[in-house]
Amino acid sequence: MSYKFTKEELSQLLVDYNEIALKEQKSDIPTQVCIWDETLRDGEQSPTVYLTLDEKIHLAKLMDEIGVKLIAVGFPAVSKSEKKIVKTIVNENFNASILGIARPKKEDIDACIEADLKEIVIFMPISPIFRKTLKQKPEEQLEMIKAAIHYAIENGFKVNWVSEDGTRCDFKHLSKVFQTAIEAGAERIVLGDTVGILTPLSTSYLINRIKNEIIIPLNKKVPMGIHTHNDFGLAVANTVTGVFEGCTYPHTCINGYGERAGNAALEEVVTILERMGINTGIDLTRLPEISEVCEKYFSQPLALNKPIVGKHAFAHESGLHIAAILAHPLTYEPINPHMVGRRRKFYLGKFSGSKSVLNALQKKIKVLDLDIPEDIIKKIVSDVKSVHEETSKKELRKSFNIIKQELDKISKGVSDKEFFEIVNKYAQPYVPDEFKPKSEKL
Repeated sequence: MSYKFTKEELSQLLVDYNEIALKEQKSDIPTQVCIWDETLRDGEQSPTVYLTLDEKIHLAKLMDEIGVKLIAVGFPAVSKSEKKIVKTIVNENFNASILGIARPKKEDIDACIEADLKEIVIFMPISPIFRKTLKQKPEEQLEMIKAAIHYAIENGFKVNWVSEDGTRCDFKHLSKVFQTAIEAGAERIVLGDTVGILTPLSTSYLINRIKNEIIIPLNKKVPMGIHTHNDFGLAVANTVTGVFEGCTYPHTCINGYGERAGNAALEEVVTILERMGINTGIDLTRLPEISEVCEKYFSQPLALNKPIVGKHAFAHESGLHIAAILAHPLTYEPINPHMVGRRRKFYLGKFSGSKSVLNALQKKIKVLDLDIPEDIIKKIVSDVKSVHEETSKKELRKSFNIIKQELDKISKGVSDKEFFEIVNKYAQPYVPDEFKPKSEKL
C-alpha cells in the first residue's frame, strides 16, 4: 500500500524526543540487556493461579525460543512436588539459564542441589519492617547472607543475590547487604521493589547511589538487575528507567502477571527497550503467541486495551484517526504492528466516517471498481452509525454481567464451605462433645 508521506518526509514531520534524550544522556546506557523472566515463579503467585508441569515446560520452552536468557522456575524448598517440578524442567534441554530460588538457609540450598539446579537466586527481605517482623538484627542478616552464598558456591552454584524490599530499606543496611553479597561471591545483584513504591525519579536516584556508592568502590564489575511490582502502575516505567541507569538484567513476567497488581510486563518492557535501540535478544514477532498461551494457562483474561498484545492495541474506530492512518500509520500508531506480530484493525461504529466506509468497501467486499456517489457514501456512513448507536445497552450489560460472573468463577480460590469441609475431615476428633451434633454423641 502506498502512503502519502515518504521516509524522508517523515523524518522531517516526526520529532523523536526519545532519540534526542538518548543522545544528550550523560550516563552510559546499555546497548543490550538479558531478559530475566519470573512468570513461572512470581507470575504463578498471582491469586488462584496454578500451573501444571506440562504448562510450565511449554511456557519455558517458548520463552527459551523467543530469546529469554534467564528463567526462574520455582522454589524447590516449598514442597516435594515443587522440587520435582523444578528438577524436571532443569533436565529439559534449554539454552536459557534455569533458576531456582532459596532463602539464605542450608535446607533451601540443599533442596536446590536435589533439584539439579546449576544456578540459584538467594533472597531475603531486608527492610526495617521485615527485620522487625522476622526478629533479625542487621548483623545477623549479613552473617546469614555470607554463609549462604559461600555454601552455595562450595556446592557448585552460580549465585544471584536479590535484596527483597530493598527499596524500603535504610541505605546503610542496603549498602552493607549488597557489599556482603558481592564480596561473598554473588555474580549478580538485584534490587527488589517488592511492593511497587518506586517512581522513575526514585528509581534513577537509588540505582545511581547503588552504582556510585557500592559497586564502583568495590572495583568489581557485578551486573545489576531490577525487579519491580505494579502496585501503582509503574512496574514497566521503573524497569525501563532501571535499564537506562545501567541495570542489564531486567525482571519481567508475561502479560504483567504476578502478585497483587502484577510485575513488569515482558512484552511491554522489551518492545520499549528495542524501540530505544537497546538489544533485548527477544523475537518481538512471537510476543502475541506467548502472551496468548500464558493467558490460557493462567486463566486470567487480558484487558482489551492491554499494550502490545491486547485485542484493541492496534484497533481504530474514529473516522478522523482512520483517515489519518490511511495517509500514514505513524499518525496514530507509535510502531508498525507487524514489528510485534500484530495487525491493525479498523472497526465500524458510532465514530466512523467516510474514509472508514471506503476502506471497508475496499477490504471487505472488494468494490473499488464501482463509482459510488458521495451522497450514497454518506448514507452508508449514517446507517453504520445508527446501527451502532441503536445496539441495546440492556443487552450489552446483560452480556457483560454474565462475563463478570464467569470471571468470578475462574478467579475463585478455596471457598469457605470447601475450607470448613477440609478442616472438619481432620479436626473432628478434637472437637469437644458439647459442640458436636447430637447424632455424633450417641
